[in-house]
Amino acid sequence: MRRPFFQIVHGPKYPLSVRLTKAHLFAGLTVLLLGLPDISAKAVEENNPAEMQAPAAERIPSKSETFLLAQAAYDAGRYSESATLYGLLISNGVDNVEVYYNQANACFREGDLPAAVLNYRRAWHLAPRDPGIRANLHFALNAAGAIESTPNLRERVFTSLSKGEWIMLATISYTVFVLLLIFSLMLRLPRRLTVKMILLPTLCILLSTGGWLHWRQFESNPEWVVVNSNATALFGPIDGTTAHYRVPLGALVKQLGSDSKGWIEIEYDGKNGWLKESHIKRVSP
Repeated sequence: MRRPFFQIVHGPKYPLSVRLTKAHLFAGLTVLLLGLPDISAKAVEENNPAEMQAPAAERIPSKSETFLLAQAAYDAGRYSESATLYGLLISNGVDNVEVYYNQANACFREGDLPAAVLNYRRAWHLAPRDPGIRANLHFALNAAGAIESTPNLRERVFTSLSKGEWIMLATISYTVFVLLLIFSLMLRLPRRLTVKMILLPTLCILLSTGGWLHWRQFESNPEWVVVNSNATALFGPIDGTTAHYRVPLGALVKQLGSDSKGWIEIEYDGKNGWLKESHIKRVSP
């Protein structure tokens, strides 16, 4: 993950920060410079008057411009506008940890806890070791009154790297494994020495496979965020079934199953139940 170049901390209770990387600053500076008028503007207008007279409303801001506009809106306290602009980037296919993180901050400031939890968790999927993301997700869940699950040892190990990082480690380990094996065959090294040489990359390949499979479970058993304040888990996937327990607005739940009528079987705080899909929003794409 790219480290933030610039960070602003607001408020003593909830240390919400807005991230701006060097790349974003460079892009913004370029936009500002290109947007400045110059002495050749009159000549351009004369050579291409139709283009110069086009209404400004028809011009669609670039992604870097939209990011800077969202940042400016946040700094000015226009959190709803900032959240909308970050959401526009996400809806246009931007899958970036800084965008998710800043979107979550804006939603939290706006008081939209479900959206804040949703985007903090999406940012965590891309950067699970980041302390800022983990801390703000913890604060958001506490503010929602939701119970945060405690990961076991296996989960702590396999979430020490993101899915992309595990894939990268597996690729590097496999490359090293093949090169060492070729080197051993060319020099006709003893079998015992060859085994010792390839032991570490082999272990890394196995560990990476376990990490990749762990993240794959979020596809078969995805996480969801409760977005309906009246969400109540039922004992069965039928309207009118006996209520089991209430699920707080903004809580993170794990999917165990589903049916064809729009019901999701969930697990929350060690208890199973059924919720309507309209009451929750999926974290992973």
